[in-house]
Amino acid sequence: MKKHLFWHFFVLVSLLLTACSEDRSLGRMEQIKAIGDSDPEMALSMLDSLEIEVRDKGDYIKSKYDLLRIRLNDKAYKIPTSDIMIKKLVTFFEANGSDAEKQEVHYYAGSVYRDLQDTPRALEHFFKSLDYANANPEKCDSVMLCNTYSNINYLEYKVQNYGESLKAAIKELEISKKTNTESSIPFSHLGASYQALKKNKEAEIAYDSVYSHIVQTKTEAENQNVVAALLYRYSELKAMSKAKDCIKLIRENPLEGEPTYACVALGEYYRTLGKVDSAAIYFGRILDKSTDIYVKYDVTKLMFNMYNSADDTEKARLYAASYMMYSDSLDFGKRQELAATVNNAYQYHLDQKREQDLKEEKERYKSISVIVFLAGSLIACVTYIVNFKRKQRHLKEVAALSSELQRVSDDDKKLREDIKRKEKDLAESMASLKRSSSELDDVKKKLQRVNQELLENNDVLKKTEEQLEEKKEQNKTFIKLLHQSEFEGKAEDVIRAVRAASKGKKEMTLAEWKQLYKAVDELYPTFHETILKQHRRVSDKEMQVLYLIRIGLSKQQIINMTDIARVTIWRWEKKFEWVLTSDE
Repeated sequence: MKKHLFWHFFVLVSLLLTACSEDRSLGRMEQIKAIGDSDPEMALSMLDSLEIEVRDKGDYIKSKYDLLRIRLNDKAYKIPTSDIMIKKLVTFFEANGSDAEKQEVHYYAGSVYRDLQDTPRALEHFFKSLDYANANPEKCDSVMLCNTYSNINYLEYKVQNYGESLKAAIKELEISKKTNTESSIPFSHLGASYQALKKNKEAEIAYDSVYSHIVQTKTEAENQNVVAALLYRYSELKAMSKAKDCIKLIRENPLEGEPTYACVALGEYYRTLGKVDSAAIYFGRILDKSTDIYVKYDVTKLMFNMYNSADDTEKARLYAASYMMYSDSLDFGKRQELAATVNNAYQYHLDQKREQDLKEEKERYKSISVIVFLAGSLIACVTYIVNFKRKQRHLKEVAALSSELQRVSDDDKKLREDIKRKEKDLAESMASLKRSSSELDDVKKKLQRVNQELLENNDVLKKTEEQLEEKKEQNKTFIKLLHQSEFEGKAEDVIRAVRAASKGKKEMTLAEWKQLYKAVDELYPTFHETILKQHRRVSDKEMQVLYLIRIGLSKQQIINMTDIARVTIWRWEKKFEWVLTSDE
């Protein structure tokens, strides 16, 4: 007897110690969970120290431990590589957890599938998390509920389901206001959704709230990605003054280190301003260094639009091909179809729940229905007797109505005859319209012939204009030749020296230059005086070139005589252009 009492006492003590140990483990995990909200890396280190202790516990403690690890990895932005663990946890808590635990496990299942790029499954679990949160709103995690709507907004926006993303953004902002956890994120999501739906005025108001919140709280250093996104959105809306204010909040040079979203934002800013080269520098860094296929998809689309607007066909085609490649990789159409399937499945789930509620309500009122049936039968009998008497009275009225119907039938027959006559008239009108259409076609053909003649006359006009231009060039040449011939007629003693020097066979002496000046001055007495009057400072070289131009020498001949660069002669020629047109 004493032996049995001892074993009973031993089992009871063991159970009490086990319960205390499990309570202590749960308490420590709650502390680590609270630390993880602000410092997930430290919390993960603390959680590692519990692993050996927890593995000897029951399934509930181990499941809570594994779920906490997934939560901390999510907060530390560590990307999962498999969904095996979360699938086990979903199965366990669906069978054994409370509504709050089911809300949490489905939320982090959605986060895992979001990071694994499985948008449909992610949406499915986020919707289930909403389901459990809304079923017990007093005990649900309101912060997690707000984050759930934030994730749904992100995923719906990613598959271009902008109407649903806007609904999620509105709910996210509403909950953040109720819980006094307002930040710039809900306004950013709201603005992006409005902008995607072409509601630019509402979008800009939302972005203004983001900018005001960051400036007022002085958190631009912690929100560099939000600032970059704000710069990009303002640039898209062509609110350039606000975009310029955002540039002042960017703390680091985007062209240094790893490429950030600021490169995309600055590229869009300069693209909007029409600075193609500057935009190409920032966009090119994303394409060369970034590994995010969604960002590359956006950048190739922007670069195609930029070069297409700049009429750079070659580069536009290049980036159009890249854009299609990334578009095929992302397969937006399939993702939208799958996302719609998830939404429909969730709606079906809600409908099934409503149907079950109706079924239970039906059972509750089943007994009442019997009483209502009996009462209804009695009322029906009384009603039948009353109606029988009324029917007798109505038979007379029916006879009167029958004669009236006969009259209406005769009127209907006449109406049908009128309709047939109108249809015949309509057929004749259609035939007349067909003839008119044929005549219109003939007029169109004549008009085409006239247009062709106009095109031919236009070609003839262009040829005549080209011939006129040729005549103008010939006139200029004739004027030069005339100048040269006049000079030869009155200054034959200098001609030989000029001709030899223009061919590069000799250099003209100072005396020969003076003879040249004298001969030209005799031919054009006011030429030298006009030069000095128009330009007080004229170098010797400029004077030589002017006199050579005045007697009609070509640029090559002047180069041979003076050894001056062709560009310099061209510039001087423009400067003293009146020399060629002077009639003196």
